[in-house]
Amino acid sequence: MSDQAAEAPAAGPSDVPPPAPDAPDTTGPAAAPAEETGHAPAGDPQAGRVPPDERHGKQSTADDGPSPGTGGAPAAEQQVSFEENSTARENGLLKLRRNAVSLGPDGSAVYIENMYGGDGGPQKAKVQAVPFTEAVVTAIHVEVPGQDEMKRSLTQHHVIALYGEEGTGRRATATAVLMQCSRPHYAVSALYREDADVLQGVCERADQLLENGHGYLVEADARPVTAQTLDRLAQLAARAGAYLVITGLPSSFPGAAGDVHVFEHQGPAAMEVLEAHLRALATRHRHRCRRGEEDGGQPCDAAGVDRFIRRMTGDEQLKSTLGLARSVTGVVQLARVLAENIHTADEDLGDVIGRWRDWLRLLAREMLGLDARREEDGPDPYHQAFRIAYSLFNGHPLSDVVEAGDLLSRIMLPHFGISEADLVHHMAEQNINRLVPQEMRASEATATDARNASRRALLVHEQLLHTMLESTWDAYSRLRLPLLDWLDLLVGGRGPGRERVRVRVAQIVGLLMGHEFDFVYRERVGPWARSDSGVRRGCAALALEMAAAKGGAADRVASRVQDWARSPGVALQDSAARAYGTSIGLRDVPATLTELGRLGRKPELATSSSVAFSTAWLFLAGRVDEVTAELDHWATARDEYLPRHAVRTMLALGRYTVGVDRPGRPALAELALTSDKNAELLVTLMNHALTTRDTSTRAWNLLARWLPDADGEGNEDLAALYESLAPRIFTGPLRGRARFHLDRVWLPRHKDSATLRRVLGALGSGTAGGNEGMRR
Repeated sequence: MSDQAAEAPAAGPSDVPPPAPDAPDTTGPAAAPAEETGHAPAGDPQAGRVPPDERHGKQSTADDGPSPGTGGAPAAEQQVSFEENSTARENGLLKLRRNAVSLGPDGSAVYIENMYGGDGGPQKAKVQAVPFTEAVVTAIHVEVPGQDEMKRSLTQHHVIALYGEEGTGRRATATAVLMQCSRPHYAVSALYREDADVLQGVCERADQLLENGHGYLVEADARPVTAQTLDRLAQLAARAGAYLVITGLPSSFPGAAGDVHVFEHQGPAAMEVLEAHLRALATRHRHRCRRGEEDGGQPCDAAGVDRFIRRMTGDEQLKSTLGLARSVTGVVQLARVLAENIHTADEDLGDVIGRWRDWLRLLAREMLGLDARREEDGPDPYHQAFRIAYSLFNGHPLSDVVEAGDLLSRIMLPHFGISEADLVHHMAEQNINRLVPQEMRASEATATDARNASRRALLVHEQLLHTMLESTWDAYSRLRLPLLDWLDLLVGGRGPGRERVRVRVAQIVGLLMGHEFDFVYRERVGPWARSDSGVRRGCAALALEMAAAKGGAADRVASRVQDWARSPGVALQDSAARAYGTSIGLRDVPATLTELGRLGRKPELATSSSVAFSTAWLFLAGRVDEVTAELDHWATARDEYLPRHAVRTMLALGRYTVGVDRPGRPALAELALTSDKNAELLVTLMNHALTTRDTSTRAWNLLARWLPDADGEGNEDLAALYESLAPRIFTGPLRGRARFHLDRVWLPRHKDSATLRRVLGALGSGTAGGNEGMRR
């Protein structure tokens, strides 16, 4: 599969005719309620280029969704996808930082298509507990500063949180502390929840999840963990007699100073880690080595191991090299390289260290067979294709890898003379040990992620994903277009978990833009942005976000998004609205909201939810004051369309609470308690939602959840707020409908609800009342 001499196609103009659109379907993000109709944008004609799906003999079956204005799924279906899968967007940030490339402060790779539709559906993923294997719990661990205090606090409070940068070994420390507290010592599991908020799941199902004496490790997602959440988890863990350690980045624990549960994790001394692993590896080598028996030389004994350790730890070149290790894992890898060269002469030590510095690039080239002198000396082409898929889908279920690898083989191997019969024969091989050598895969001892190597693709080092992608792109230059077509076909697939595949594909395309921005934009991102497929437009936005996060392309990305927003094409305008709902929009929030407002006035986007969902994302990203002020402007604007987007934004935010520890306190109701102006905004938006045909059902359903939840402990202020606002929300014909819902529908379901009775009483009296629940 060697292609060293071929050249990449020359980059041309950035705006070429798009590929033929996929057949629209009913789940797209920009789909409108059945009551609303509009006109689809006119697509550009083909310019003699065969669409990717037809080029490879396959018609797209993407469950994508139509362009804005074409009609489609009820907005309620889009709403479910946005609400139920919102935390998956946040988890994407952590997964990408660990699995692809370290992002700067501007990068926040999020699950874009989960905002705008996809196949998420209303089913919430359950929290699963995966016991650590013996290899994990018995792995070497070097104690870190404050570890004894961590143990005492965990024993006393049953919950602690460790925050630190990636690479400091915080998960290994968490496992070690849990082993010290759990009974028996090896009763340690990791809790995870596929594409959802794991801490909320623990709060909801603590009685079923937590076992007496057992220890549990949880990796926090991108949503901040509040002191109230930690207190609630401590109560639940203490009641169950369990121990819980939460790990995360510093941004996961705002206001951590002084909290008895939270500890800053400082990594162990690199030399101590190196020495501990060197001693273990050298001792293991000594038991296998037959050097003295075979050549009559000095035997490999305990004294020899000690001499080797002293030689390594005292070497000045090695000490300076340790500073290049970006993580504890890097130090461990250096120890392995050194242990493999235990009998190397001192003068050759520099070559050994040089190989370690470049070991990822050398490993990638070896796995792809790029340095093989003869083609038959390298791996089989199908093995190469599968290794590429395994690397790019690091962290994904092996089912995703197999599907991607088989599809990549069908596209790429015919270029190298592989017949259909041979291809089918190769694809029947699913021996993971032959397809992906152990050198590429993480061992169980290093797979601290709960999703262990037996079910997931886990690379020996996260950065190998980026190295394999770079090596593939540079080495197989004439296969760059087929590679981009492969990624497009993966976006168009169906089946469970399809959204995670689409997200990874978009992220990969964004990383490729860091190598050839114009070429990748012209061939893939541009056609996605102009596509009739809502999923593909979402992927275009996410690809640009990843390209911007690389650093050098941020300004070029901002220029492209602005071009989309100013384009006469409706699909491009919708793609711009989606892009503003990413970290691209966070660069300049006032300008972003201005652009979203301008797009929201366009009749062509009247049936699109992209403006509302992006505005809601900015709110959830912490820009509450700016978004609230903009929604107030939209709600009262003398415009036919802006109030609709304001209402949709409110409904998108409706299910979000102030924290997982306080599920009965909606974020919007909490906001209304802070000022009369915010309370009036809630009144305006809710009244508008209830009186608009395409949003009224969702608005009533939202109130059916809000009002009974106010009966919970500590929610008296919410009950008073709802009582005071009800006469102002339920005006005119709405009052009779509200009485019907309260008396005939909701109260029979919640017979003991004091809040429902108070609201019904307020409507019966007909008095508006003051805002008694208002906090000053």
